[in-house]
Amino acid sequence: MQRKPWPSLEEWVESEQSLQQKITQLYESDLSPEEQAREALSYLVDRYQLPLTPLDIEDREWENAGDSWYQPVSMFELIAQLKFVEPKNNDPRYLVLQSAYLIKHKLIIDLSQKLGDFLDADDLQGLGYRGQDIFEAELIP
Repeated sequence: MQRKPWPSLEEWVESEQSLQQKITQLYESDLSPEEQAREALSYLVDRYQLPLTPLDIEDREWENAGDSWYQPVSMFELIAQLKFVEPKNNDPRYLVLQSAYLIKHKLIIDLSQKLGDFLDADDLQGLGYRGQDIFEAELIP
């Protein structure tokens, strides 16, 4: 069996000691889940130089990610996408960590099945995002 070229989310966290310590520190704190997520977001964006909003992305050109092509995306956009494909999984800590993992490893979310649930492929003109706060981010087909 061929091993995938990137670690799982758990493997990534375990391999990054400072990240693992930060997550443990936040989860053991008295902060609310949203406050924990905001601190984790700040840490991850700074530590891994991740784009927070679409305006933080200088070049939207497709990049060769080794075995696939990847178009740069922001934390705001990925959080909105995760909420779109997994509406019941709305723990802000999960949304932040999963989004950072996906950006760091240049992985994308396949939206096709979810979009196909309520749109014909010919009807889709594009995707948009809205929301003033990153945890209110919404994907609008």
